[in-house]
Amino acid sequence: MNKLFVYPQEDTIAALATPPGEGGIAVIRISGKHALEALSRVFKRATPGSVFDMKTHRLYRGHVFDPESKATIDSVLCVVMRSPNSYTGEDVVEIHCHGGYLVPKMILDVLFKNGVRPAQPGEFTLRAFLNGKMDLAQAEAVADVVHAQTQRSLRQAELQLEGMLSKKIEGFKESILDTLAEIEAQVDFPEEDIDPILKEEISRRIKTTLEELQKLLSTYEEGRIIKYGVYTAILGKPNVGKSSLLNLLVMKERAIVSPYPGTTRDFIEETVEIKGIPLRLIDTAGLRATADDIERVGVELAKKKAQEAEFIIAVIDGSTKLDENDLEVLEKIQGKKSIIVVNKLDLPQEVSEKELSRFVSESRIVKTSAKLGLGIEELKDTILEVLTGRENPPREEEVIITELRHKVAIQKAKESLLSFLESLERGESPEFLAVDLRSALDSLGEITGETSTEDILGRIFSRFCIGK
Repeated sequence: MNKLFVYPQEDTIAALATPPGEGGIAVIRISGKHALEALSRVFKRATPGSVFDMKTHRLYRGHVFDPESKATIDSVLCVVMRSPNSYTGEDVVEIHCHGGYLVPKMILDVLFKNGVRPAQPGEFTLRAFLNGKMDLAQAEAVADVVHAQTQRSLRQAELQLEGMLSKKIEGFKESILDTLAEIEAQVDFPEEDIDPILKEEISRRIKTTLEELQKLLSTYEEGRIIKYGVYTAILGKPNVGKSSLLNLLVMKERAIVSPYPGTTRDFIEETVEIKGIPLRLIDTAGLRATADDIERVGVELAKKKAQEAEFIIAVIDGSTKLDENDLEVLEKIQGKKSIIVVNKLDLPQEVSEKELSRFVSESRIVKTSAKLGLGIEELKDTILEVLTGRENPPREEEVIITELRHKVAIQKAKESLLSFLESLERGESPEFLAVDLRSALDSLGEITGETSTEDILGRIFSRFCIGK
C-alpha cells in the first residue's frame, strides 16, 4: 500500500507551505481535529484571550515558544480556519513566521513534540479530496497550478481546478445515466423488444455522447505538450546559425556565436515558451566528419540527442548548396515531428523549397535570417501548427485533457458505449445492455475520483510537494 495511507487520517499534520530557504515570511500549515489544541501548546497571543477564542479567518499577533524551556522562538501571526470552511475541510491553522531555514524548523520541531506529525506529500490536498472539498480532477489541478511552465498551462490548470473538466464529465455521465434508467425500466419485460422510437432516441443520445467524448479525447496530445513541454533538438551542420537561432528564441546570449565551424562541441539546453508551449531546446554540435577527437564526441552526442528528441528543428544554410552534411541532417528528421529552417535569408539563396519538399511538406519549411531577426514569428507559428495541428492557440476557456490517466479513462468509456450500441442493435437483453453502461460510468468516475482505488490516489498525491 502507498505510504500516503499508512497513517490514520484522524492524525493532526503539519508542514511548511512555502518554499524552504531565505525569505521574508514562511507559512507553516497545520490540519486536523487537534490543530487548535496543538497551537494552544506553542502559541501565546499578544492580546488577552486563548487560542480557542480566536475568530475564524482572522490574523492574530503573538509568539511561538518552546513549552519545555518557555523560550520564545519567533514573533508570528496566526490564523485559524475552522471546519468545514477550510482547504482540507478540517480545522486548519497557519503560522506566519519569519523566513529562513532555522525559524520554521524550530517551530515545526516543537509542533512535532506536541501531538502533530509531519505531513506526507500531497496529504493536505488528499484530505481535501477525502472530505469532499474537491474531486480528484480538481485535486490533480492543484499540483498543475504549482508546476505550470507557461500562461497557457497555468490557465488550463486553473480551469480544471475551477471544475470545468469535472462539469464536462458530469454531463457525459448524466446522458449515460438517463439511458441506463430507460434500459433498466425494461428489465421487468425481458420478453419484449425495446420500443423502436425509444431505441432510436437512445442510439442517437449515445452517439452524440461518443462524438463529444472523442472531441475531448482529441485534445490530449495538445494538453500533454502544454503541460509537460516538448524535448526539441536544433540540428544542422556547423556554421548554419543554430546557436544564433537559439539565442533569438530564448532572447538572450545563451550560446557562443562564432564564424568558425565547430564552436559548439557540447550541447546547450534551454527552456523557452513558444505560443504557450514549453520547448526544451537543445543546441547541438554541428554534424560533419571531423578528425578532432573532442568535436567527434560532440557530433555523436548530437546524433544521440536527435534520436531522443520528440521534435527536431533542422537548420540549413540557404546561401550554399546542399551537401552531404546537410543531407545527413535531413535524413535524421525522417519519421519525426520536424521543421526545416532555411537560415541566412539576408544572403543570395542557393537552396529551393522544391529540393527540401522531399523531406517535409512545404508548409514546414521556414526561411529566416538569425542575423537580422527575420522570419522568427513565422517560425513560431509553424512550430505551433506542427505540434498541435492548430494555426492559433485554443480559446482561453476551452477545456483540454492533459493527463494520460484521463485519456485512458475516456477511451475505456468509449469502448463500453460502442459495445452498448452493438448490443442494442443485436437486440440483447436489458440486463446485458446495462452492464456496458455501468462500465462506461465507472470509467468516467475514475477521472473525478468516484471509482478510484487507493493505488491510483497514492500515485497521484505522491507527486505533490509536502506542503500541499
